[in-house]
Amino acid sequence: MRVLIDARCPYCRALGRALEALDLGKALKVEPLQEAQDLPQEELLRELHVLEEGRIHRGYGALLALGRKIPLLWPLYPLLLLGQVGGLGERLYQAFARRRPRA
Repeated sequence: MRVLIDARCPYCRALGRALEALDLGKALKVEPLQEAQDLPQEELLRELHVLEEGRIHRGYGALLALGRKIPLLWPLYPLLLLGQVGGLGERLYQAFARRRPRA
């Protein structure tokens, strides 16, 4: 599973470090989106992208995919699922993503 983060954003770098620390099974490959050649940079800069077995998870969906994949996040996964009710999780994610620092 590839996790594409904005290497110029301090929040994104912190998320990448946290995911690497939580990924005891080393199932993730956290990499800068700036190095991704297979997707449009403009799209990648808008929200978190997780690439999994030919599928692309974006934004809140990427957080859900990570919650399913990383065993240490499993206790939080039900809360992430609740965030799907009424689209609340996606709205909160987008509000945060719009306000993150950009280079």
